[in-house]
Amino acid sequence: MIGILGGVAGCASTSSSTATGANSLEDGVKIPTSSSSTKVKVTTVNVTLSDTKGLGGPMTLVVSPATAPAGDVTFVVKNTGTIDHEAIVLKTNVAFDKLPINNSGDPPAPVTSGANKVGEDTNIGETGDPNLKPGVTRTFTIKNMTAGNYDIVCNLAQHYGKGMRAPFTIG
Repeated sequence: MIGILGGVAGCASTSSSTATGANSLEDGVKIPTSSSSTKVKVTTVNVTLSDTKGLGGPMTLVVSPATAPAGDVTFVVKNTGTIDHEAIVLKTNVAFDKLPINNSGDPPAPVTSGANKVGEDTNIGETGDPNLKPGVTRTFTIKNMTAGNYDIVCNLAQHYGKGMRAPFTIG
């Protein structure tokens, strides 16, 4: 019986893994350790940035899906608008449409007048420089995102105030 089991086990398919860990032998049959099947799950989130007439018309930022499990998250950001945009992920418990517009400049800094951006002190990831030109797609990954509330915004001057913001939740 053991010989048959060994023969059957020898025909079973196995997947290779780069995870470290030793396999043990039991009566000539390899028993994989739990580390050999460990895989990092990466969630992909699509972010669409759009406008119809630049600063003169409506602007949108759409996130799909709006929730993801804890872990690595890859953001695929596409600018379908007519002007430059960006995407910034902020970890915050402030509602996505209630962030105070009290900053200006690059990098954004608090100002007493002329504010047109939100603060970026809770920035955990972004599309980076240069800004995304119309038609451009850029991908970035944030490793080990933890449970909580996040806001995704375009923080170019006036864009947040014109609607380029969305909630995102890691559960």
